[in-house]
Amino acid sequence: MTIDEQELRQRLEETAAQASAPRFTAVDLVRQIRRRRTRVTGAVAGAAVAATAIAVAVPAALNGTGQPAISRPMAVRPPPSYSITVNGQTQAFPARYVITPGEKLTIILDVTVPAHKSLRALWVGITNGLLSPRLDGPANMSPILAAHTRTPLGPGAHQFRLHWVAPGGMRAGTSRQLSAEWIWSDPAEPGAGGEWIIAELNVPGASGT
Repeated sequence: MTIDEQELRQRLEETAAQASAPRFTAVDLVRQIRRRRTRVTGAVAGAAVAATAIAVAVPAALNGTGQPAISRPMAVRPPPSYSITVNGQTQAFPARYVITPGEKLTIILDVTVPAHKSLRALWVGITNGLLSPRLDGPANMSPILAAHTRTPLGPGAHQFRLHWVAPGGMRAGTSRQLSAEWIWSDPAEPGAGGEWIIAELNVPGASGT
C-alpha cells in the first residue's frame, strides 16, 4: 500500500505533537525521506551507467589492445621472378616457344629471389600439363633439369644453364612445359612454396600454328 506525502506529513505531525521533546519537525522528516529517495535513485542510475561501461570495456579488453578488433588480410609473399632464353631467344615470364620434335634446346634461366627472402630448394624441369608440388620435390616433373637443394638460394639473381631434347615422338599440336617448383626458407611457414609453368614449348599444329 502506498502512502502519499500529504498523508505521511499529517501522521508525522500527529506523532510529533504527542512527543514531549521532538527532535525533528514533520517538514524535516519529509525532507530526509526525499533526500534518501534521491540517493537511492542516484545509486541505481550510477549502477546502470557502470554496467554499461563494463559492457563497452569487455570487448576492448578481450582484444588485448584496447582498440577495436580489425581483421587483417594475410600478407602475400611475392614469388620468384623468371627470365627465359631458349636457343638465343629471350622472353619474360610467362614465355612461349615453338619447338620441333627431336630439337635440342639450350635454356638459360634467370631466377630472381625477392629481397629479404631465400629459397630452401628449387627444381626446374619439364612437365606434361600436370603440376603437383611436394615437400620432397616434384612428383610430375620429368626430366628434372636442375635441382638446387643443398644450400639456400638467397635474395637476388641466379642463373641456370639447362639442356633438353624435345621427344622425337611429339605430335603436331602437342606441347611440354618448362616448370619451376620452389620451397621457401621460412621457419614460420615450413614447406610453403609452389610450382609454376614458366614457359610453354609448343609443336605447331598441321596448319603451322
